[in-house]
Amino acid sequence: SAALVSLGHPNEIGSLSKYIYNEFKETDERKKVSLRLRDALMKEWTLVGIPLVVTAVASLAKAEKELGLEGQLERNLSEKCSRVSPKSTDHLRQTDTKIASYTPRGVSFLQTLYAQNLTPIFATWGSHRADFEHLEKAVIYGLYLSDHTVLSAVESELVILTAIMCQGLAAPTTWHLRGMRRLGVSEEDVEEVQKGVELLARWAGRTTEGWVRVKDVSLD
Repeated sequence: SAALVSLGHPNEIGSLSKYIYNEFKETDERKKVSLRLRDALMKEWTLVGIPLVVTAVASLAKAEKELGLEGQLERNLSEKCSRVSPKSTDHLRQTDTKIASYTPRGVSFLQTLYAQNLTPIFATWGSHRADFEHLEKAVIYGLYLSDHTVLSAVESELVILTAIMCQGLAAPTTWHLRGMRRLGVSEEDVEEVQKGVELLARWAGRTTEGWVRVKDVSLD
């Protein structure tokens, strides 16, 4: 799903979900599939943008409606944001405080993936560093990418790596190939993941020439 969205084919998510749902006949099993797809999309918007992701969400919802799953699923992600009444004069401050509470979790996952490479990357942002470092730690990683209640750390990193790799971004791809290795995934398994991503990229008409490979990425 991450590859299809990042490659510009979000409307294929519905067809993909139907294919997966056909492998599971029990409603509870299908709910788990739906939650996993939803969590992947919830994470991916931070990597490829909202327009592609909401298109994918609409495609997924249409498929689920056709399968009779509509209305059977719930997700508590919205509860992570403050539910302070907008009538309160300090609701914005309280919401900011709620989001900031996820910073330690975000920092922990960032440190796991980037280790000693994190500070030098932040340093490249110059005078913009403070704002974007906060965004990374509290929101992108803190609120979304480090939420492993549905997708595990490795599964979340698969979403991240795939979405970035499909955009042909060399430096971020390097960071997250390294991140997969730091999460304990073998070089051989990461290479197999990349081969699968490349297969989809070629199907979508993208070139994979010059893509960074895991064998060329040092953990140092």
